Amino acid sequence: MILGNLLAHLSTLKGAAAAAVVAAAAVGTGVAATNDDVRTAVTTAVETVTGQASAKPAVVAARNDADKKLRDAFQDDQQKLAKLHSTHVDSTDRAKLDDTINTADAKLRARLTQALNDVAALTLGREGLESPKPTGSPDIKIPFTADAQSKIDEIVATAITDMDKLATDAETAVAALPTFTPGKPADAGKPASVPTPPAHPTP
Repeated sequence: MILGNLLAHLSTLKGAAAAAVVAAAAVGTGVAATNDDVRTAVTTAVETVTGQASAKPAVVAARNDADKKLRDAFQDDQQKLAKLHSTHVDSTDRAKLDDTINTADAKLRARLTQALNDVAALTLGREGLESPKPTGSPDIKIPFTADAQSKIDEIVATAITDMDKLATDAETAVAALPTFTPGKPADAGKPASVPTPPAHPTP
C-alpha cells in the first residue's frame, strides 16, 4: 500500500527528487529488495520520471534513418520525372514521352519498395533480426551489430544511386525527343510571314 501510494504520486515529482524518494522508500520498507517484480516496477518508474529510460533501440533508429533517406531520395527523383511532363514535344511524340516517364516512375517505385524490404529484413523485431526457431520455442533475437548497420548503409546508398540513375536516364531519353517552343498566344492564327503585295503595273 505504501509503495502503491508512492508510485501514484510520482507524477508530481521531478528528476532526482523523485528518484531519491523512491529509493528511500524502497530501502526503508525492504519491499523492493525482496520482490523482483516490485523492484522492476520501481526502477521503471524512476527511469520514466527522471528521463533516464532506455534509449530507443539502435535497430529502430537505424530503420527510421534508412527509411527517411530512401523516401527523401525517391521524392526528389519523382519530382524530376514530374517536371518532364511539361516538355513540349510534337503530338506524334507525346505518347512516347508519357511512356518514358511512366515507365521510369514505375521502376522508381519498385526500387524504393525493394530497398525498404531489404532494410526491413535486417531490422525485423525491436532488438534485431529474429533468428529461425522451431514452433513453440521462445523468441530469440540476433543482436543488432555494426555489421548489420553497415549492410543497411550499403542498401540505402545503392538504392539511392539506382533511383537517381532511373531519373537521369529518363531525362536523357526525353531530351533526345524533338522539341519545339510554342508561340505566344497573341501569335496564334497568324501566318508565318506576310506575303508581299503585287507591284502596280507601269502606266
